[in-house]
Amino acid sequence: MVPLAEALAEEGWTVSVARLAGHGTSPDELAGTTWQDWVASGREAYQDLRRRCSHVAVVGLSMGGALGLYLAVTEEPAAVVAINTPIRVRPLLATASRAASRMLPHLPVLFRLSPGGREMRSYLSPYNRIPVGLTSEVDRLLLATREMLPRLRMPLLIVQGRRDWVIPRDSGPRIVALARAAPASLLWLPRSGHVATLDRDRRILYDAVRGFLRSHLQVPEQQP
Repeated sequence: MVPLAEALAEEGWTVSVARLAGHGTSPDELAGTTWQDWVASGREAYQDLRRRCSHVAVVGLSMGGALGLYLAVTEEPAAVVAINTPIRVRPLLATASRAASRMLPHLPVLFRLSPGGREMRSYLSPYNRIPVGLTSEVDRLLLATREMLPRLRMPLLIVQGRRDWVIPRDSGPRIVALARAAPASLLWLPRSGHVATLDRDRRILYDAVRGFLRSHLQVPEQQP
């Protein structure tokens, strides 16, 4: 998310990148957290920004998008952008994770950027392994988020990469359908995988997010 945050900051938006509990530390510390811990971290970051700015939008990638949608019900931001956000954990992945957790506490991270995004490699997570049990916590967060979606009323921009094989293909359309009371739009990125903020269509993504925020927030305000 950092490159997108930097692009928004350059345009004059006040930006805060939340660090969720257990993230950016170590796999072992991450393994000791729950989805409620991540929600608490996200809420704290949101409320801190809200004290400084009159209008706030939430932008999240993957699980962060689900977290933003979940928090939107209680925090009522001006708008939400969810990028490559899963509607559920793939059943095969959930089953495999449960089986693997009985034998292995961690699995290696295997990720490859497309040729058009390799210059963004420095922005990737430094983790070389992730806790297997994390999948069940993500699944619980996604269930809670699905239950919240019909209650959303603010504008939503849902973005999904056509080459994202990590999340279910129907995630974006289903989020839009479940958030039926919200004015929602769905943007497909034709050449992007899961980490769309670093991939080939990132300029399209950045422009879309900037345009969406300009439509639903006040002119960027800079704090003294």
